[in-house]
Amino acid sequence: MSDLLDTPVGSRIQPLGPGADDELAVRVYEYTLANEPVTVSRAASALKVPAAEAEQAMATLRDLRLVRYSESAAGFRAVSPDAAQIELVMPLEQAIYDKHRELAGIHEQLRSFADTFSTLHRSRPRDEEVVRHQDPRQVQLRMADAVRNCTSEVLVMRPIGHGPQDVAPFELPLPLRGVPMRLLYPHTARTSATVRACLRRKGQTGAWIRTSNLVFENLVLVGDDVAFLPDHTSGQDAPTVTVVYEPSMISLLRRLYEYAWQAGTDFEADAVSYGETLDDVKATILDLLASGLKDEVVARRIGMSSRTFRRHIAGIMDELGADSRFQAGVAAARAGLVGSEEPDRRLPRAG
Repeated sequence: MSDLLDTPVGSRIQPLGPGADDELAVRVYEYTLANEPVTVSRAASALKVPAAEAEQAMATLRDLRLVRYSESAAGFRAVSPDAAQIELVMPLEQAIYDKHRELAGIHEQLRSFADTFSTLHRSRPRDEEVVRHQDPRQVQLRMADAVRNCTSEVLVMRPIGHGPQDVAPFELPLPLRGVPMRLLYPHTARTSATVRACLRRKGQTGAWIRTSNLVFENLVLVGDDVAFLPDHTSGQDAPTVTVVYEPSMISLLRRLYEYAWQAGTDFEADAVSYGETLDDVKATILDLLASGLKDEVVARRIGMSSRTFRRHIAGIMDELGADSRFQAGVAAARAGLVGSEEPDRRLPRAG
């Protein structure tokens, strides 16, 4: 009995739910309400239950503030559920309010330090010029920090046909909040319903989107400060991301990006085919095949399935009037479609 009377006010509350013990607690509450003041032994006798079970039920009611022990009456009196709720909820609401104020104070205190850190962090030379990460979390933290401090623009190059595990480390982790963004995808993105839907959403956020035959790799450039690109030299199964801070390397990557961007064509959300980019796609296929690459390598590089790639090859051979790939190569070379810096990208019709 002494344990029941000494239960601390802040003890953990077990909510009532279906079950025999909860039903007994309800019966004890009803009995107390009708016959207060009530002792545990009196309730146990009246309800014909063991004293230990009656004591447990009364303890539950006391934790819920539905009964209160009266020293003067030497027994328990019932408390209305509304009053019990106020007694239970008000301290919690006050604690939540206090924590919110404490949190706001911490944010306010740290803000000045964060501003100082960001200023010095950007102005002093970096000790690290190239960093490699296999942990996507570390990559995302670095990218989030770079995007948060970006004051110019974010440039993204994204091939298709790569697995989600290859793309995930290069997904921007934060809204850009007014920072301009350019997205560059291969021309084959125009015929993929999934990719088109993704690009349509990105375009609605203000991103400028183009497609180009010169998309070669996942690449994220955040201002002139940092670049993120894959590391294919690690020999690891998990994708490794190289984070570059060295200014001359970032400048070179930006020039490569701009070259691919200028060779691209604006993406139109309502168009559902290659449109005017089709000749570029076919000419790129010829260039890559002429360099000796295998079909599957070419298909992956331009973001096509093997089946679609074979269909394009058949169409090119038909347009060139060729019965074999060798004949197609000869015809393409004569037409200036391969091996030329400025080829005529329009395939000649047979006949």
